[in-house]
Amino acid sequence: MDCKSYKFKDKVIEIIPIGDVHMGDRAFTADSLEKIKGYIDYIKSHSNAYCFLMGDLCNCATLDSKSSPFTQNMDVNAQIKEIVKLFSPIKKKILGAIDGNHELRLERYCGYSPTISICERLEVPYFKNSAVILFRMCCHGPRDVPRATFSGYFHHTTGGGSTMGSKINKPEQLRNLIGNCDFYAGAHNHSMITGHTIIFKVNETTEKIEQLRQIILTTGGYLQFNDSYVEEKMLPPMKIGSPKIILITKQPNHNECHKDIHVSL
Repeated sequence: MDCKSYKFKDKVIEIIPIGDVHMGDRAFTADSLEKIKGYIDYIKSHSNAYCFLMGDLCNCATLDSKSSPFTQNMDVNAQIKEIVKLFSPIKKKILGAIDGNHELRLERYCGYSPTISICERLEVPYFKNSAVILFRMCCHGPRDVPRATFSGYFHHTTGGGSTMGSKINKPEQLRNLIGNCDFYAGAHNHSMITGHTIIFKVNETTEKIEQLRQIILTTGGYLQFNDSYVEEKMLPPMKIGSPKIILITKQPNHNECHKDIHVSL
């Protein structure tokens, strides 16, 4: 687990977490590709939009995995090249990447993840299992002092069930690893679900009890239902795509700065 900080001059920024692409799987179709390209075009054309890569970018099927290498339409080397080609137009706006369980299949065999190659070619930070990202907002003045800071925890997660409740449980459990983030983003289950919870925390400086609203979300996927593992195992079809996390700072006066988060599905 690593932590990285980014500074932004904007009062509002948007983060689109993209994962579970499964490049090379036969259920990743031309429609899936066009959907991702739409998000990439959006990020490229909006100065305040950024991306985080949530794992399972490559399919990486093996002889003992649930998906067969004989049903892939490209090998792993081609999968890596296609992912790099796809995300190259926004490589300066990718905040980082983590592994998914599909990349970890190969790491178990040879000790090297395809995500490392992708990150090296795109020149973006590689965080392996998970990352805490600090978003320092409204940075102005000679020292770029931020007016507000948001924190987000990104993890591919593991396991899960077929119901909406079981799917959102996994990213919610991330609060057991890092307790005080503003939002928690989990991938793996190919769904887009969001919710929120409230905790209280102690401000040791002001000696007051403060309320913290935390957003929980799952980050979608890009496999079509027909002729897929999902159809084979009688799992429910999911809308393909990625959510948008919107971080908002509001300054009613010079001395105050309020934070707000919205998630668009």
